[in-house]
Amino acid sequence: MSFMDIPETDKVLKEAFRVLKPGGFLQFSILHPCFDTPHRVKLRRPDGTTYAYEIGDYFRTLDGEVIEINKPGSPCAKVGFPSIHIPRFTQTLSQWIDLIVKAGFMIETMNEPRPSDEVVQKYPAVQDSQVLAYFLHIRGRKS
Repeated sequence: MSFMDIPETDKVLKEAFRVLKPGGFLQFSILHPCFDTPHRVKLRRPDGTTYAYEIGDYFRTLDGEVIEINKPGSPCAKVGFPSIHIPRFTQTLSQWIDLIVKAGFMIETMNEPRPSDEVVQKYPAVQDSQVLAYFLHIRGRKS
């Protein structure tokens, strides 16, 4: 959960590939580039549950712009994580895939996790993460 906060991700991926043994893999998580956009607004029902997101500026590049995460009202803030400020270095989904492949990795799997109904029942604050994927998990293998 840090590659989207690094200015030269291409160098990080190439170095990871270099130090891995053949057959080794790199597995990482990033904020989902399709849905963690500069413009994102939750659309809520009268009961407060999220039913959709308004997404925009997907192709706008953040190149070190400092943003606040875990803002008051976010799922992480609702379960007790503090608000923090970090620089962002955004890429589109296709740019991420290109970086991984150009570093030499074969993409083995990608996953977009979401909480189950049981988890949401226990932790209602994470309900909005059933509407879209907050995270993207990727595993690349060195052949």
